[in-house]
Amino acid sequence: MRIRVGARPSPLSMAQTGHVAALLNEHGIETELVGVTTDGDTDRRHLTEIGGTGVFAQKLRSCLLAGEVDLAVHSAKDLPTAPAPGLVIAAHPVREAVADVLVGLGPDELRDGVRVGTGSPRRAVQLQAWALAQGVDLEVVPIRGNVGTRLDLVHSGDVDAVVLASAGLRRLGLFADSTSRVGTLTATELGDEIMLPAPAQGALALEVVEGNDEIFNQVRKISDPDTEACVLAERALLARLEAGCMAPVGAVARPASPCGSGSDLTMAAVIGRTVGGSSTRDGRPQLLRATGQGPAASAADLGTRLADNLLAQLNQN
Repeated sequence: MRIRVGARPSPLSMAQTGHVAALLNEHGIETELVGVTTDGDTDRRHLTEIGGTGVFAQKLRSCLLAGEVDLAVHSAKDLPTAPAPGLVIAAHPVREAVADVLVGLGPDELRDGVRVGTGSPRRAVQLQAWALAQGVDLEVVPIRGNVGTRLDLVHSGDVDAVVLASAGLRRLGLFADSTSRVGTLTATELGDEIMLPAPAQGALALEVVEGNDEIFNQVRKISDPDTEACVLAERALLARLEAGCMAPVGAVARPASPCGSGSDLTMAAVIGRTVGGSSTRDGRPQLLRATGQGPAASAADLGTRLADNLLAQLNQN
């Protein structure tokens, strides 16, 4: 059989879609890439202005429901937590690296007035909170665009550094464990103590039409149980908080045992806010944190429990 896979035109989307197609091909499943342009690809406003959550998913989902494609490949972190009527997530392939990367400067090179570009409130509040704890007052500059566009801002001097997802850089072949550079630029993966990733960052979500068992069962062959459990926990937290992908929420779940495969999960989560002003430029960034552990079989319960912990902290302050 042949599966028609919806592919957005951005280099990263094409790389992700190509990766999924290659995985399916390894199982003897033929694929055909079908171009799909979304509002998020054509509207140059910041994502916070055009809807954030779901801005890239909506057109792909419409194409699925219209029968124009058989499979949509989403970045799981960009997918709304509410299920889409008539559609179902069939698989989460093995997850790529979850961390964020600071490109242009190393963390130890950050100084007062350094301009760091990011379109993510989550990244902005965590980076500024960490920097202030080191006695450094950064300027965060809102940016958007594909990976190449953001890197060009560093090369041109519009910003001193940008924060990007390690997963995207790796899928584009721009970053690897063996290097500390992206091209000619310094690049450093940020540890959990500096920045927790977006819920489901580095994971892909493969969506199909509900009830199409033939397509579902074929796509299901490339799903990874550990990735499924971690994504389920992280998205359960996001759903409980009723926060979208542009909210200042970070979370990451990992198998407690290096072997994975059904072991417990450990999970850390953070929610950021500004105290004393409407933005971090006017006020002080504050981070509330929660950690926990639980069975992979009850991954959603773990995420919900940590979300309740964070909500309790919010209500106390």
